[in-house]
Amino acid sequence: MDITTKFVEENNRKRFNITFNNGEVMNKVGFFIGGSTNTPCYMNSRQKRRGYLVPWNWNDGIKSIEEVQKVTYTNEGNAKKLLKGLHENSWDNLKESWGKIAKGGEIDNDFKWHFTGKLKFRSMTSLLNRIEQERLKEAFESKKEFRWHRYAMGKQGRDLSISTRMCDDGIFRAWFSSEFPGCGNGDYYLLLSPTTAVYYERD
Repeated sequence: MDITTKFVEENNRKRFNITFNNGEVMNKVGFFIGGSTNTPCYMNSRQKRRGYLVPWNWNDGIKSIEEVQKVTYTNEGNAKKLLKGLHENSWDNLKESWGKIAKGGEIDNDFKWHFTGKLKFRSMTSLLNRIEQERLKEAFESKKEFRWHRYAMGKQGRDLSISTRMCDDGIFRAWFSSEFPGCGNGDYYLLLSPTTAVYYERD
């Protein structure tokens, strides 16, 4: 296959995996028409704005070129991911509803608003020291209260908080928050386990 101007125009914004006759492989290559040269150019997997002229000898050396398919996120798949990361002692109310969705059941409004599309997870292990990690783990095992807070480090930092508690309805719940310093607004997560939180909403 030749990398021509027509090919590039028809496949703008797509990415390709290219295999060359010599065995070399380039993954997630994107193509565009160079503004100053009006010739085909390419970007590697890490580039988004700048690239290089397509070498003159590429067309003779390409063995195959395959379009990279975009990842699709389904409600069933997301529910399964959430359940997989959920500690057995936490969020019993969500465990039931996520279980139904994982089997193809109807999604509720909470799931629709917060857990469709690409899920965003955050690890807690990089935030806590070993003793704090053990205390949080014990809180999940014993379903007891745990509180942790770290103030922002510098103007670009965030106030970080972790809290767990047994609620009045008998359900053990846990949260993680990343707030802008001093204003009480930011990103809020459900803490699924002692190690993993999933993004919920921004306030």
